[in-house]
Amino acid sequence: MHKPIPPFIYSKANQIFMILFVPLFALAFIIIYRPSFFESIGDNLKVHIDIARDTLTWLAAFIMALSGMAIGALSRVIMGAYTKRHKLTYIGYIIWILGEIGVMAMLFTLFSLFTNTNESIPELLRASFVKTVLVAFIPYTVSYIYFILQDKMRELKFLRQQIEKDETVLQKAYIQILDEKGEMRLSIRRENLVLIESADNYVCVYYINGDKAKKTMIRNTLSRVAEHLVGTRIVRCHRSYMINLDHAKVLHRDKEGVFIELGMEGMPDVPISRTYADNVREWLTDRG
Repeated sequence: MHKPIPPFIYSKANQIFMILFVPLFALAFIIIYRPSFFESIGDNLKVHIDIARDTLTWLAAFIMALSGMAIGALSRVIMGAYTKRHKLTYIGYIIWILGEIGVMAMLFTLFSLFTNTNESIPELLRASFVKTVLVAFIPYTVSYIYFILQDKMRELKFLRQQIEKDETVLQKAYIQILDEKGEMRLSIRRENLVLIESADNYVCVYYINGDKAKKTMIRNTLSRVAEHLVGTRIVRCHRSYMINLDHAKVLHRDKEGVFIELGMEGMPDVPISRTYADNVREWLTDRG
């Protein structure tokens, strides 16, 4: 109970919501259910004002609702100034709310005195306090439930955004190799993937695991795999090969053509065909 209440409870937006919602809800409650307290006020006012009792009852309820709104607004302004320098605890907040209700009850007691009520001031104050608590209990409770739900929704939204962000980072960090049915068969960090070689209806994926070069076979065509890897550093350099250009060490030409050396044991030299030479040329330009 001595722990500070969450700041969202007394945020500016929620304070404005409380100032408007609580008295309006109370007014609607009074008009719909017409408690005997307000019926008697209407009867007493009719002695002085020649207007229908129902109209006087509604007028009394409206004036009290506006008074409650004014008290709530003043209280929330003071609370806003107080919480800028001090932390409000749960028990402090409960006392503050009871204080608001107490001030409203005193105002309603004063209002009742002008209606020629025969009850004593202590009796009127006690009755006003009880009735104010009963009328305000529902809107106060609904407001706090709404504030908590709203805060949880914000937390959930932030969590979803964080998960989406993490998934995006994860997707950028890892390469997924799919089979011919579109199911993921290999997920590997981008920098660990070295080479993909076509083998009829299969692809042979070369990658680094720890400090060793390994390979695995996946049933799919190189063309389909290439479609999935568009926009990555793994590019087509030959009709039978895709290469992670970040692993290319040496580019050399001999009588059989142009080749990329990977400088890794167990990794073949990769030929570059004229059809895909532009992909490698762009890599050379970027590195230059």
